[in-house]
Amino acid sequence: MSQYGNAERKILPSSLSIDAQVEENLKVDENSQSIHKQKKDPIRLPVPSPRKDNEDVVPDTDISDKSKRILIVTTAALPWMTGTAVNPVLRAAYMTHGRSEVGGSVTLMLPWLERRQDQEAVYGSNRIFEDPEAQETYIREWLRDSANLPVASEELKIKWYSAWQNKVENSLYSMGDITALIPAEDVDICILEEPEHLNWYRATGDSWTDKFKHVVGIIHTNYFVYAQDQPGAFVRAPAMRLLCSWMCRAHCHRIIKLSGTLGQFAPEKELIENVHGIRASFLDAGKEVSKRIQASPKDDPVFGDEAESSVYFIGKMLWSKGLGSLMELLKYAEESAGIKIHVDMYGGGPDKNAAEARADSLDVDMVFHGPIDHPELAFTHKIFINPSTSEVLCTTVAEALGMGKFVVIPSHPSNDFFTEFPNCLVYANKEEFVGNLYYALTHSPEPLTEEYSHALSWEAATQRLEAAGSIPIKEAEMMADALSSRNGGIEVHYV
Repeated sequence: MSQYGNAERKILPSSLSIDAQVEENLKVDENSQSIHKQKKDPIRLPVPSPRKDNEDVVPDTDISDKSKRILIVTTAALPWMTGTAVNPVLRAAYMTHGRSEVGGSVTLMLPWLERRQDQEAVYGSNRIFEDPEAQETYIREWLRDSANLPVASEELKIKWYSAWQNKVENSLYSMGDITALIPAEDVDICILEEPEHLNWYRATGDSWTDKFKHVVGIIHTNYFVYAQDQPGAFVRAPAMRLLCSWMCRAHCHRIIKLSGTLGQFAPEKELIENVHGIRASFLDAGKEVSKRIQASPKDDPVFGDEAESSVYFIGKMLWSKGLGSLMELLKYAEESAGIKIHVDMYGGGPDKNAAEARADSLDVDMVFHGPIDHPELAFTHKIFINPSTSEVLCTTVAEALGMGKFVVIPSHPSNDFFTEFPNCLVYANKEEFVGNLYYALTHSPEPLTEEYSHALSWEAATQRLEAAGSIPIKEAEMMADALSSRNGGIEVHYV
């Protein structure tokens, strides 16, 4: 094969006063049937952007201020190993660093499943907790032993709100007003993980933005895409988009979208930033792989140029994760370039049996192994293929890069953050997929540098959150000026 394919690489006053002005500009005119009245020569609002180095920010919004008391509220808790449980607990743990010495703190607020049947459905029958204290002990032990964060496991504060599981949606919802459980004087900055989810079925009570000086919302999930796959999608999906936008605009001063795959929620408040990281255990494995490659780039049995192919996929066994696309791409590689490889498939899910049957019918060499902890694959495979475009940001891609592997992924906004990494091979069509696969099979990954390793870490993710979640004074002043103008206003898009 003469072509390797094209692997694209790209290396105010205060926020409350702004919200008050936003609300004023959104009020319905008595003589108008629309919420937004057309204006002549409308004033353009400033585009939110992360804080630059040494840039002054509105004091109440300064997440980097270690004396601040931070509250993080999320929609899931360990031992449920879902992203909205794992990422918030790690975020909270890393944010404790350096706070206790200057009077600051971090509190993580989690859903307590008070019904036993809900715990069995979510955590499994072998993980039942009699009370929140028992689950808190489990979480602290996980932070200490699995995440290797012994100090943070002690310093992190944990609180609970009562929740029930919605089995149809496989989601957890509060059974009361969460804001009523939190004294405003105990919190300086509030971070809502999935603000739309937290407020869909909220009980009557104070608005988050009324109660707290600064509220940052982090959007994890593309619920609009999920709604497109549900019954009545023609009505449900647009309604879901409107509801999510409404909840985020109403309850957040700042909105952080993990990637550009998400639509608009409140353009005057939102920006795109990856504020997730990966555990140190993945990066430690990556350093070990780098040493192996540098010592023997050709002869290493797994990562060498001439090593036997070792390719895998890890994730939920759902058609929406691109399983069918992966099979078609592998079949095309075989038919067009004579590349026939074995692929190990790890993960569980409702479409596992159907996927296995289709792979057999296509004569694609796939073995379905079931779930496994990703670090166990650190030294067994060189190439990770993930064809999915349904995630907002794929954690397994970050983990594979952190372990020093090649990753072969589609060109998609959810993958933009990863394209800067030299071991990330991006394809826009099936020909490029074949070229990138061939390149990965016949080369060693580049050793992971300190710069790239740091970019994937939770330390770097915390720094990105501090920059994105704080509001620069210049931006706040521009926003206040724009909204006080006669032509100022917010455009509200319904579709």
